[in-house]
Order: sequence, then structure tokens, then C-alpha cells
Amino acid sequence: MDTRIATRNLKNSPESQAQNIFSSIIKENSQIDAIFTDSRFNHVFAAINIPKKAPIVIEILKSEIFTYFFDPNCSLLFKYSDRGRDVSLYQFKLGKTTHLALNTPQKQILLTIYNKVSSWGGKLTTKGELVVDLLSPLPGPHYYTNLLIGNRIGFDFPLQSTPKGVVDRLGRGSFRSHAATQVLATRWDMLPEENGFPANRQFYLLENGKQIFFSANPSDDNILEAKCVHSQNYTTISYSTKCGIKILRKICILPQEKGMPLATELQQIYIENNSDSNRDLKLIYVGMFGSATPHAMKEDVIYSNIIMQSQLVRNEDGSIKAVGWDYYPEFCREDLLFHSSIAHIDKQVIYPTEFCFNYNDFVGNGNLSHPQNIYPLNNKMQRKGPGFFAVASNLLVSAKSSVYIDNFTGIVSSKLNPKFDDLQTYEKEISSLIHKYSQNGASNSILSSIIQFQEKFSEYLQVESEDKYFQSYFNKNLPFQIAYQTFVSRSFAQTQKGYREIGFREIQDLFASMYYFSAMGQSEFVKTLIKIWASKVFEFGFAYHNFFWNGKEPGKWSDDALWLLQAIDRYIKLTGDNSILDEKCAIAGTNPKKSRSIYETIQAIIQFSAEISVGQHGLPLLDKADWNDCLQLEGNPIDGPTKEKLYKKQIRGNPTLIEPLENNFAESVMNACLLQIALDISIRFAESRQDDKILQKWTNLSTKLKHNIQTHGWKNDFYARVLFNQDSTHNYSYLGAQKDGISADPHIDGSYFLNSFSWAVMANIASEDQIDIMLDRIEKYLKSPFGIKLVTPTNLEKIHKGTATGHYFPGDRENGGVFKHASMMFTASLFKAANNVEKEELARKMCRLAYWMIDLVLPYYTIENPFEICGNPRFCTQYNNSQTGENIGPILSGTATWLNISLISAFGINYSKDKLQLNPILREQEEYFHFTLNTGSTILNVNISKPKGFYRMKNAQVEIKLDGKIQKGTIFPSFHDHQEHLIEIIYL
Repeated sequence: MDTRIATRNLKNSPESQAQNIFSSIIKENSQIDAIFTDSRFNHVFAAINIPKKAPIVIEILKSEIFTYFFDPNCSLLFKYSDRGRDVSLYQFKLGKTTHLALNTPQKQILLTIYNKVSSWGGKLTTKGELVVDLLSPLPGPHYYTNLLIGNRIGFDFPLQSTPKGVVDRLGRGSFRSHAATQVLATRWDMLPEENGFPANRQFYLLENGKQIFFSANPSDDNILEAKCVHSQNYTTISYSTKCGIKILRKICILPQEKGMPLATELQQIYIENNSDSNRDLKLIYVGMFGSATPHAMKEDVIYSNIIMQSQLVRNEDGSIKAVGWDYYPEFCREDLLFHSSIAHIDKQVIYPTEFCFNYNDFVGNGNLSHPQNIYPLNNKMQRKGPGFFAVASNLLVSAKSSVYIDNFTGIVSSKLNPKFDDLQTYEKEISSLIHKYSQNGASNSILSSIIQFQEKFSEYLQVESEDKYFQSYFNKNLPFQIAYQTFVSRSFAQTQKGYREIGFREIQDLFASMYYFSAMGQSEFVKTLIKIWASKVFEFGFAYHNFFWNGKEPGKWSDDALWLLQAIDRYIKLTGDNSILDEKCAIAGTNPKKSRSIYETIQAIIQFSAEISVGQHGLPLLDKADWNDCLQLEGNPIDGPTKEKLYKKQIRGNPTLIEPLENNFAESVMNACLLQIALDISIRFAESRQDDKILQKWTNLSTKLKHNIQTHGWKNDFYARVLFNQDSTHNYSYLGAQKDGISADPHIDGSYFLNSFSWAVMANIASEDQIDIMLDRIEKYLKSPFGIKLVTPTNLEKIHKGTATGHYFPGDRENGGVFKHASMMFTASLFKAANNVEKEELARKMCRLAYWMIDLVLPYYTIENPFEICGNPRFCTQYNNSQTGENIGPILSGTATWLNISLISAFGINYSKDKLQLNPILREQEEYFHFTLNTGSTILNVNISKPKGFYRMKNAQVEIKLDGKIQKGTIFPSFHDHQEHLIEIIYL
């Protein structure tokens, strides 16, 4: 009889089978790795007592020396002992276990592999760098990934035009310029491990016509050692060879300079000749330019190839200044790609003299690691694409000396250049680039400036902690991820390689990064970014959901525009600059283009969200979805422009009338909480402007909304997530809380959504008793060993098809995954509530839960168990599977932003105009904590000390000192004296 087996239904794992077979040898808590010998799942190859869970069996099986033992009809067990000093081999066959003798070479191989396991997954330095052996196994697609970001501060439209890159441990990946414009080609398929075309950023070394090195093949016999170091905004890869050559690669993106290409990536290649003889080498650099028409590749690959032809820019002597591709369609000529290589030998500049534009001609009957037609290159121009390129430079490297080659891959673009001419500008900007970097040491100087900028950016807040991993993560890697996401949103990382645009709601990243930018004197830059977002709000008050240069999906998601107000509020509290409310910004969707002030934009958002786009309970409509994109519960929701059209028809004849749009759509309780926060912020804005009429209106709306949320949103034991109206197509009245009828777990009488707690607390809606009740449900139903789940098991398909529960297996993403973006919103709400509730035990309970969840999100913990929980040791990923604990990704999400917000809340840092409040809640086991807050106009050194246990300002005896003098209260002036001050908070 046939049997059908699916992964999640498999009852027996290879590890458990090994324990059954070798039960007399394997102890209960042994660290074990195992694989089945074949598809019958009867026998296994296993190894026990290994340093950590890792694929050691696969590594052992790579060695031909063990093929003698292979037999799918028996099981093998490699048993390590004495902490890897000894190893034994056991065989189970025909019901009998026997000990097999290992000879010395076999034992040596096994012990060598054991000793390597501890370093698999790499190690983190005190600078937050990940150091990786290139020959170690890959834990997951994101694990060995670094992110690169350019710098266009001070140039037009930095949000849309800042270049970004992805680089893995072999230097592979891809590179994009403005918006989603490809420079180095993205690998657009289902393999998450491959971000870019495999040839990208790679190179070969030839000697005497024979290949002696390929950068993406660290297992080559000529290589003794190969490692990668991922740092903040650059990557270094090094190799040592048997033939006496050392190679060092450094990869980064150049900051923008006037008159230079819009985006340029740099790879420095240092070649050091440690041998006693001169080396006559040839370096061949390769890559694949991105398609000018990537969307055409879904339907007509030939089109994307025949519209292009190869091109060279040559120096006077015929050597190659740049290679690229020329396009026939005029719109493709707006973005012209190039690659240039400059070798520096004894203060001389050497350019390539050979080229190839045809990948198949290059590889021949070989492969990328060992191409057949590499010597010489064919030097043949191509009438059609794709955009492969290879350039060869001759390098004479003297004995005991070194040379370096600067490789530039970039784009010359009409975007943001009104004087662009596709012929003259291309050559002019490339020539400017070559002129600068032909100077010896210029590329080293620019790399130093990139490092210095990131260090300066991170200076805003630096902590000192006994946990050095936490210290380096918070001080180094967390600020960098926040900076990267500010410009890239969710559009481009290792697996985020499609064509997603900047999400309006991803202005949340600016909630965190603005403090870092402001501290380095870039408050005006923050204002510029806020104005770009504000310009995506329509006259009626809804916003584009996504945008680069043009927006799309206006008003389909009801939360988008509401996030803008929190950004503006944070900016004003931080800088005291109320003038931002008077700044003019464009109005989205107007033609001819109209403008209005930020304050008028806020009025439009409030009117739309609080008075027009509301349901029968007076709460904002859910629309296509709110923050949770998979919460699509309406059959045919309407977008913003449709609402506007229907509304104008509804109030025809009375254009000054403001009333709710007639509808029977569902309402979002989370959005109601976001609106409550927006209203309370707007009230403060109106007060500062003495706008009494608007102030009274918004105060009334705030009071009414809070009443509606508390009256209609609280359902038995939790705040609901969504309210349905009476004439809906189903029989449910609400989603999210006891007895909603939508639970998919027979043991839970209702469904529970984490965000309902978080935002009811953030909006000051939930009472202390409600917080206590909801927290009990969270710990009972949402807490898993791997974090707090987004939602309990729920059958949303009862309401509408195509929701999260119809897309994902239970435990994944929005179907009960540990969605860490939401988890960090949750921890931020816990710290907020813990400072305010009266019950000491409730506050303690919330802080314990918050820190427990934070520890599951801190990415450096993945290094302890990389092959099970994966992720990335330097960057937050989006979610954990709540059944396995695997950090699945992608990298970009709001997790890093809200982790930063949560930790700053735990440190107690809170700004108001011209004032700073410190109200920290440390971990119970911590007795001392120090951080330095650099506002750009002063430096505050903050020392916090306490006995072990739970302490908070509300109930504790505290001694507070400012520069050695005792002061009352926790509010300090915002110093602007460019001096250092000492603040001491001593819990007694």
C-alpha cells in the first residue's frame, strides 16, 4: 500500500530513531546529529556528544575514507568522548550492535571535524563583527549576510535614491541604486540563499595561462585559509594560498559626491606576494548587470536581451576605462550601468586590456568556478544581452610586495540630474570617478570615512554592560540596521529581492533613527524625510500604501497615515522645533500639484480617520487590512479615492457637512488605538498653536473615541481586534477575545491577538484591571518557548478566504508565528505600563516578561545554536516559527526599530520639549548599568545602581544626583552647553 508522508506529519525523526537503535549507548541529554540512510527511514548515520547541534554527520560523510562503512541496511553511530579527544564507531545490523575499529587516519579526521564544530556559525567580536570560516556549513539563508548602504544626506530625495547592497560571505549578492533599480543583477528565483547572480563581485587569478584562484571557491586545493568579516557597512574577505599569495577584499558603497555617478559600489582587492619570486598574474573581474526591464523577464526574456548592446569606454591608449551596455529604448537610456577597474602598482595606474560580454563564451564547457575560455578573453562586442561582463588586468607583482585593484560598479542616471545627457554625462561622471580614485590611497580614505560616519551615527546612545555581546550589539549593529531600514524600508535584503517599495507605515523606522541623526547635527535632514512622507498623503486624508517616486494603493490600508503623527510628535519632543508644522509639502494625487502645511495635512488625516472613514461603532474602518496585512476580512473593501467619491456624492448639496461615510464595513480596534494616540498628539499641536477651535474639536473627538473603544472594544477578557457590523455576510460580531467563535483550538474559547493588548496600553485605553486580565491570557495562550505569538490558533477562513490562516502553516508568520515586530511593540507597551500601574507585582510580572521576550529577539543569541534557530547573529529577523524556534526571516522588518524603542523605554529615556526624563527599569539581576547619551549639544553620562531585585521609580526610594548634587525628581533640562554631565540614579 502506498504511503504519503508530509514533513509536519512525520512522527519519527532521525535523532529519535538513533536513540531507539542505540538506546544502550546514547544518554538522554546527549547532543546528537543524525540523518536517515535512505527513504525507508529504518536506519541512520548519527554522531553524539558533539559541541552543539550541527550537521556534523554530513561533514563526516564527505570524506571518502569512511565509504567502507556505508550500508543503507545498517546504522552507524560515531560516539565522541572526553570532550572530543576520542571517538568510537558503532554499527547496528540485523538486530545487533557491534563496536568497529577506527584506524589512526580515520580518528584524526573525525576529531578534526569535531574541533571545527565549535567555530561553525562564526564568532562575534567586541566591535560587533561576525568572523566566518568560508568552509563552514551554512546555517540558513540570512546567517552569513551583510547589508551595505550608501550616503546621500544633503542630496535630493535621499529616501528614494540612497543605494543599497547585499553581500554574503563569498562576496556574492546584488546591488541597487535609486528605488528598485538594479546595478548588479538580483537572482530572482525561489532560492533564498542566492540574492544575486553568482558571478557578481567575483574574480579569478591566472598565472602562466592557468587559473590559480577563484574568489567564490574557498574549497580549492590551493587555498590554505579563507575567512570573511562582516562589519557595519562593509565586508572584508581574506584568503591565504599554498602558492604564497595572500588576497584581501573589501566591499562597500561609496558615499555620494557632487559630479559622481548616482550609485557606485567599490571592491578593493589587495594581492600580496609572499613568495621569493616575481609573479606575473592576470586578474579577471566578472559580474552581471541588472536588467533595465526586470518586469519583462516574467513574460519575454528575449525582449530584455535584444534591446541592449555592449559598449566600451576606452582610454587614449586603447585600454579600458569602463565596460557597460548601451540600450535602444529611450527610457532605458535614463539609467546606464558601468564597471571600471584600476590597478595600482608601484604608484602606477594599470587599466584592463581584455574583455568579454558573453557569459556562455566565457564559461564554455566549464562552469563558473572553472570557466573554459578564460585565457585569453574573447574581446568580442555583443549585439544583445544579458549584461554579463568580464575584464582582465595584467599584474606584475614583485617578490615580497603587494598591489591593489579598485573595482567600481555603478550607474549614471538621469534621475535627479536635469542636465543628463546619455552620451556626455556617462563619460563625464565615470571620468570624474576614475580621476579621483586613480590617486594612490583614495579608496582607503573613502572607506575610512564610511567607517567614521557609522561610528558617528552610533554615538547617540552607547551602553556599558557586563554582557559584552549586548554591548557590542546595541552600540554597533542595532543602530546600523535601523539606519539601513530608514532608507530601504522592507524593499531589499538577502531574501527581500523582489520589487516591494517603501511602505508608508515604515516611517516607524524613523521613530528610532531620528535620534541618531539629530545627535550628529542632522535634524533638518530628519525634517526632510518627514516631509517626503507627508507628501504622500492625499487632500482627503488617506495615504499611499507604498511609494518610491510615485505612490500606489492609496487608502487601502487604514493605518498608514496615522503613523505620520507619531513621527512628527517624536521630532518635536526631541528638537523642540514646532516650525515643522508650518512646513509646506506637496499634496498627493493633485494635478496640477498643490501644497499645504504639515499642520493642515494632520487636520486632513484626523478628519478622514476619525470622522469619515469610521464604522457603526465609531471606530476606524479595517479596509483591506490594518497593520497586519494578512488580516483581510472584507470581501471587497474600497480604497481611498473610491471612499472620497462616494462621500462627496453622499453630502452633495451640503459640502461643509462632516459625517461618517455610509457603510457596513468592519472596524479595526488596533487602528482605533492608533487614532487615539494621533488625536492626543494633535491636541498638543493645537495647544502649542493656540488653535482653540481645532483644539476643542479634537478634544471632543478624543473623548468620544476613547469611550467607543472601551464600550465596544472590550469583550469579556480582552480587547477585540476587529468589530463586525450587523449586516455582515457571516454571523460573527467581533474577532479577538473570549467567545468570538473563531478559535481553531478546542481548548481555547476565543482567539487572542497580541496587538490588541499592546496598542490598548500604548493609547492609554486599557485600565490596570484590564491589563492584568489580558496579561493572564497572553501568558496562558500566546506564550511559547520561542516567544509571544502574534495570535492564538484561529480560523479566519470562516470569515473570508485568503487570510493568514489560509496562507500559512500554523506557527508561521501571521498564523501564530512569533512575529517579532509585534513582540517588540508588546515589550514597549509592557515597559510603559510597568512604570505606571499601581500594583507592584503586576509591574514586576510585566518587566520579567518583557526582558524574557527581548532575550529571544536579540540576534546574537543565534550564534549559540545557529543550525536550529538560524537567523543572523548581527541583525534582527522578522519572525520565529513558534513550533521550532527557527528565525526564518526576512531580515528587514520593524523588529530592530521596536527593539530599540523597547530598550530605550527600559533605560527610561523620555523626551519632552526642552526636557529629558529618566525613569529606568533594569533587569532584576542587574545591580549596575551605565549609558552615555550624546544629544549633539551635550553628553550625559548616566549611572544607575540598585540592589538585586525589582525596582522602579514609582515605589522605590531613590537618590538622584546631577553633577554630584542631589536633585528632586527625574526631569532634567535639555542641556545645550556642549559639556559633559553626570547623572546618578541610586535605588536605595
